[in-house]
Amino acid sequence: MPQKPYGARLALASLLLCGATIAVAAEPETQPVDVAASQSAPGQEPKPPESETTAAQPASTKEKWEFATIGYVWFAGAWGKTDLTGPTPPVDLKLPFGKVLKAFKFAFMGAAEARHGRFVALGDLTFIHLDARQGIGIRDPNFLKVELDSRTAEVTLVGGYRVVNKGPVTVDLLGGGRMNFFKTTLQLDGPNRSAEGSVTKNWLDPLIAARVNAPLGGKWSFSTYGDLGGIIFGSKVTWQLAPTVSYQISRKMSLGAGWRYYKVNRDKGDFLYNVHQSGPLITFRTVL
Repeated sequence: MPQKPYGARLALASLLLCGATIAVAAEPETQPVDVAASQSAPGQEPKPPESETTAAQPASTKEKWEFATIGYVWFAGAWGKTDLTGPTPPVDLKLPFGKVLKAFKFAFMGAAEARHGRFVALGDLTFIHLDARQGIGIRDPNFLKVELDSRTAEVTLVGGYRVVNKGPVTVDLLGGGRMNFFKTTLQLDGPNRSAEGSVTKNWLDPLIAARVNAPLGGKWSFSTYGDLGGIIFGSKVTWQLAPTVSYQISRKMSLGAGWRYYKVNRDKGDFLYNVHQSGPLITFRTVL
């Protein structure tokens, strides 16, 4: 959706989130019972009042699944440090969005959500390919040039319960995980020596998350999503926060703008990726 230059590129694409408000239907008023109609002829079973028949129907049969897709663009830069070459010092990443754009090769990002009653599920997929030669600081004076080629994919899936469901504000509490797929090559060159490191890593970060939706008046609404993960296993820590303001274009479509901050710190063996990404976010949500 993520310090390695590769994650910086991830930032380039964009990513995730918006919200939806839930309308609460009022219960139908009880209809008066027609005493004459309820009387039966001799030998016939009396018919139950219509109100009792209606009440006997489970309310859950009236609830339907709701689905939405979310496209987004994230104009993010990346800052931090990464190390793939073992004994050499880590390289520093200073990649504002302009430099990320120059290193951009390919990206795909998309998100989706589903809701049934108070059950909520959110999913997100990102893939980014970057090839950077600028914005990478070399700490070892023996090297003068650097090239970082990274391919990164992240698959996030969380689900949970809408704990606040009545009124204009809704609150979702969620839990799940994010799979990280990382393939990066770092090449360092100098007048007297060179070093190269190539790493392919996959790891899972457990996540806890929350989302809040609130109307702002008219066709405007506010939504914010945040998650915290790693710690137990996977990354040392990973977290993000993405507040957005949305405008309802039509009954099924809304356009949003906001800001997203994303941090991941994975340090294990010779592999170090300690990076944060930050930048404006544009979202487009469609209800299916």
